[in-house]
Amino acid sequence: MRTIKWKLVAMYLGLVFLVMIVSGSFILLRYQNNEMEKARDQLEVYAQMVSEQVVLNYDESSFQSGLIQFARSGSTTGQIQGSILDRTGATLATTVTSRPPYPQYKNSVVIGAMAGTATFSRRQITDDSGTPFLAYGYPVTINEETAYVVYAQMDASSIFDSIAQTRSTIFVSVGIALLITAVMGYVFAKNLTNPIVALTGRAKELARGKLNQSVRVYSHDEIGQLSESFNYMARELSRTVSDITKEKSKLEVILHNMTDGVLSFDLDGQVLQCNSASLAMLGIEKADFTFKEFLEKFGLGIGLYVELLEHPQTRKEDFWVGEKYLTAAFSPYAGEGGLDGVVVVLQDNTEQKKLDDMRKEFVANVSHELRTPLTTVKSYAETLLDGAMEDPEIARDFLGIINNEADRMSFLVRDLLQLSRFDNKQIVLQKREVSLNEFLEETVRQNKIHASNKQQTLLFRSYPGDVVIQADPDRLGQVVNNVLTNAFKYSGEGASITVWLEEEDGYGKIFVKDTGMGIAKEDLDRIFERFYRVDKARSRAMGGTGLGLAIVKEIMEAHQGKITVESQLGVGTTMVLWFPIDGKKKV
Repeated sequence: MRTIKWKLVAMYLGLVFLVMIVSGSFILLRYQNNEMEKARDQLEVYAQMVSEQVVLNYDESSFQSGLIQFARSGSTTGQIQGSILDRTGATLATTVTSRPPYPQYKNSVVIGAMAGTATFSRRQITDDSGTPFLAYGYPVTINEETAYVVYAQMDASSIFDSIAQTRSTIFVSVGIALLITAVMGYVFAKNLTNPIVALTGRAKELARGKLNQSVRVYSHDEIGQLSESFNYMARELSRTVSDITKEKSKLEVILHNMTDGVLSFDLDGQVLQCNSASLAMLGIEKADFTFKEFLEKFGLGIGLYVELLEHPQTRKEDFWVGEKYLTAAFSPYAGEGGLDGVVVVLQDNTEQKKLDDMRKEFVANVSHELRTPLTTVKSYAETLLDGAMEDPEIARDFLGIINNEADRMSFLVRDLLQLSRFDNKQIVLQKREVSLNEFLEETVRQNKIHASNKQQTLLFRSYPGDVVIQADPDRLGQVVNNVLTNAFKYSGEGASITVWLEEEDGYGKIFVKDTGMGIAKEDLDRIFERFYRVDKARSRAMGGTGLGLAIVKEIMEAHQGKITVESQLGVGTTMVLWFPIDGKKKV
C-alpha cells in the first residue's frame, strides 16, 4: 500500500465493492418486497373469499355446518391454509385438520386482526414441523364489531429459498466483480504507474549527476506531457550544467594561471578556493588553515578580522613572507543574507619594493655624492675668502682641490645624464663592423700605462680566428675601458689582469680576469646597481662615482648583449661581455 499502484487497486476495489453492495442490496430488497407483496395479495384474496363465502354466507342456524364444510374443503391453492377464529382468538374451524383439537393462534397477526385491523406479517412464522409460513389476519365485522377473524398462512419455503438464492447470487457476483476489478485495476494501475516509476528512476539518476536521462513517451495524456516535460528539463539541465562546468573550468584555468594569488574564505573562515600562485607566494603546499589562522600565521593581526566583520569594505595590508614582500587586498563579499565571506588577493611586490628602496637609496646616494664635493668646495672657498688668498701657495692648493671636486661633480652629472638618456631611449648607437681582435689589442695597448703605474701586469691573449660584431666602437671602448679601470682599481700592486676573446653559440665573448680583491657572493647580484659599492669608503677614496658598471650594463643591453661576473673573495674577478655576432640575437 506504499505505492500508488496498490492504492489505485484498493481504491478501485473499494469503489466496485461499494457499488455492488449498494446495488445488490437494492435488488435484494426490491425482490423481497415484490415476493412479499405477491404473498400478501394471495393471502388477502383468500381471507376475503373465506369471509364472504363462509363466515358471512351462513346464518346462525347453518353457520356450524358451514364451518364443518370449510374445514373439509382444505386450501384452494394447496399452499394456503386457513382458520376461522372467534373474537377471543379460539379456533372455530381450520383447514389444517378436520378434527379437534384445533391449533390455537396467538401471534401478532391474530392480535392485530382481533383489534379490527387486517395484518400481514413479513416475518416468517415457523410451526412445529419447522416449515416457514407467512400469515395474514383479516377481521370479519358484524354490526361494526369484530366478530370473527380469518387467519390465513402460506408455506413460504419457496419464497425464502428464492430470496436466499438471490442473496447468494449477489454475493457471488460481488466476489466475481471484485476479482475482475482487482485484475483489471492492477493492469490499469500498472500501465498508469509504469511511466511514473520510470520517471522516478530517471529522476534519481539525474540527482546522482547522470544528466543524459530520458524517458519514453507512451501517450499524449497528462502522463505523456509529464514525460515530455521531464525530457525537456533533463536536456535543459544538462545544457545548463555543461555551461556552468565550462564557465567553472574557465574560471579555474584563469584563477590558476593568474600571477596574483587568490584565496577565498567562507563566513566560517574555511578555505573555499585558492590558486597555485597564492601557495607559491605564501611558501606553503596546502591551504589547511582558517581565516583567523591565516591572519595570525602571517602576522596580520586578528583585529583585522573584527574590522572586516564590523566594516565590510576592502582593506589592504603589506607583509613579509621570507624574502617576499606581499600586498593582500581583503574584499568581503555579501549575499542576500548578509556577509558570506572574504576574498584575499595577494600581489608579490618584492621587485617593486626593491625598486622603491633602490630609488630612495639612489636619491640618498646622489645627494651624498654631491654633498661631499659641494661641502669641500664651499669649505675651501670660504677659507680663501677669509684670507687664504693672500698666500699664493695655499690659494693654489685650495683652488686645485676645488677644481678636482668640480671635476668629480662634473663626472657624476655626466654619468647621471648618460644613464638618464639610456632610460629614456635617447641613446642612438652608431653601429658598424668591429673586429674584436684588433679592437681589444689596441685597447689593451692603450691601458698598459695604467697597469704599469700600479706595477700590475696587463696581458692580451689573441684569438686564433677573427670575431666580427656589429657595435658602436665608442660605446664598446667605454665598456672595455670601464671594466679594465675597475680591474686596475680593485687589484693591488703586482696583480695580473688578462684579456682574451672566445666565440661560442653565435656570441663573441670578451673575458677580463684579474687577481684582485674579489667580490663577496652576496654582493654579486648588486654590483650593477647604481651607486652600489662593495667597499664604499675605499671606492670613494679611489674617485669612483658608483655608476660605471650600471652604464656598462645599459650599453651591453643596448647591443642586445649582457655582462656576467664570476668572482671569489680574495682570489679575483672575471667579467664576461657577451656580444651577438649577427647583431640581433639576444641572450
